[in-house]
Amino acid sequence: MFILQSILYWAPFRIDALGLVTILGAESMNVAVGTLLYSPATEWLPILGGYIFGNNSFTDPQPGFVLYNVTDGIMATDVSAWFTRWLLRHPTTYSSTVIRLRTDGAEISAGERAFGWMLGCITMLPILSLSAAIGDWWGFANVAAMMVSVAVRQRMVSCLRNSIDHNVDSFALDPGEIVKVFLTMPNGKAVTIIAPRQAVVNCLLTDPKPRQPRWYLVLRGLGWAAFGIHVVTLGMATLFSQLLTVVVLLAGSVATGIGLGARPHMLGKKLRLEVEQGDPSWHRSKTYARLQLTETEEDYMVHWSLFPQRKNQFWWDKYRRNEAAIRAELAAGSSDLMEEKEKSSTVKPTFSI
Repeated sequence: MFILQSILYWAPFRIDALGLVTILGAESMNVAVGTLLYSPATEWLPILGGYIFGNNSFTDPQPGFVLYNVTDGIMATDVSAWFTRWLLRHPTTYSSTVIRLRTDGAEISAGERAFGWMLGCITMLPILSLSAAIGDWWGFANVAAMMVSVAVRQRMVSCLRNSIDHNVDSFALDPGEIVKVFLTMPNGKAVTIIAPRQAVVNCLLTDPKPRQPRWYLVLRGLGWAAFGIHVVTLGMATLFSQLLTVVVLLAGSVATGIGLGARPHMLGKKLRLEVEQGDPSWHRSKTYARLQLTETEEDYMVHWSLFPQRKNQFWWDKYRRNEAAIRAELAAGSSDLMEEKEKSSTVKPTFSI
């Protein structure tokens, strides 16, 4: 009892405006959680910036991304928010990275789910119990609010993952023709995407929407309430509870930020992103040549200002030389960008914690 009372009144120093800690790191968490990737190591851990779930900002679109469907001659700037965040976090080369969309994903195992839930309980329940044992009811309310915030985040993200699974199911019987897509990013990099037409439309150009919008709205309200209680009670709790809270928040945020234990190429249960980095020394001209564009597709690229006008003979000669080199590689047995889908579409990924 003496030890518990000592913890309750232990205060060798004071931390002012501690509630401000809760809004720090929100931008990083916005990007990390907005990828919708599943990680058993962080799924049930508290993180900083909990208000992003109340205002739903982790689903807001990221500016500066432009998708060019070269096959169909369509340019779009409304790229799905989760995909833009995924691109910002995933390492890519300047222009040679190729991403293929597959629908042969893997279920999240019961073991992974149990591990994540148990890790969250092991992290939070001791702090909750200690707060109750020393009579720090402000600290108890603070930890309880954090636990509610974690549960809200988990359910909101799960709703969006389920929406992606539903979108994949919607084109399972008729995925459409394989199309060539070129996507530019705000940092100047670009990636090539090879995917069925309906996968591009339903997954990359359609933001996941909760199938039960009213329930999702309730979750957002709970998120705001939990965040408000967390901000107020953290500053009123004992110093010992405050320090434990800050440590747990920082640990959870760092683990989430670095993607600890995440399945980096799996979205939901069905969509898988297969990434080939390619040669990082490649310039745009060789990347374009690898697409083996038709004359009509080249006209699209000129119209979008990705290619210079045809009177720029120097650039076009270089492009034609790269085209000839690519054709020679194909004739020698190299894998075709469009045909390789048949070889790897049946490969199932494996994951471990």
